[in-house]
Amino acid sequence: MPMSQESDKTPHKRNMKRTLTERFQALKKLGIQERNARLLVPLVLLSVLAGVTIAQLTSQQGVASSGTIKVIGVSLFWDKACTNKVTSITWGLITPGTTTNKYVYVRNDGTATGTLSMRYGNWTPTAASSCFTLTWNCSTYALSRTAVVCAKLTLAAQLNIVGVTDFNFIILVQAAG
Repeated sequence: MPMSQESDKTPHKRNMKRTLTERFQALKKLGIQERNARLLVPLVLLSVLAGVTIAQLTSQQGVASSGTIKVIGVSLFWDKACTNKVTSITWGLITPGTTTNKYVYVRNDGTATGTLSMRYGNWTPTAASSCFTLTWNCSTYALSRTAVVCAKLTLAAQLNIVGVTDFNFIILVQAAG
């Protein structure tokens, strides 16, 4: 419906009509026709939304992190020969919504077969505890005395991480039984 045929019953509609008419006249002075202007408005809105989205993604490109290793009844190593001990894990820059894997070798230092378990906690800052989850592939694995197994640790980052730019936490690996 052309703008001249719209109802002028409320002051709000009259003001809106006047504002739109003024805008279209200004666009005509620039050589832009009304039908082209109607296409231009959604394009401008899409551009603004794209800019906001890019800005948000840029502000959450990554989170620096590390985990301190504590052990009971086992030792962790970077190599299968058990010569390079793991005392901490640097996860690197973690992108929201992704997972990061690290592989370590677990050696049973006990006098008998032990069931492996892994726990983690003591987050700094504490807000990071709701943004990340750590899992591994050796839960309830029975590791013989002096045996070695390769463990895959997976740190998963939530898609929406707010207020955490870096963090650290403690990882406890143990063999019991």
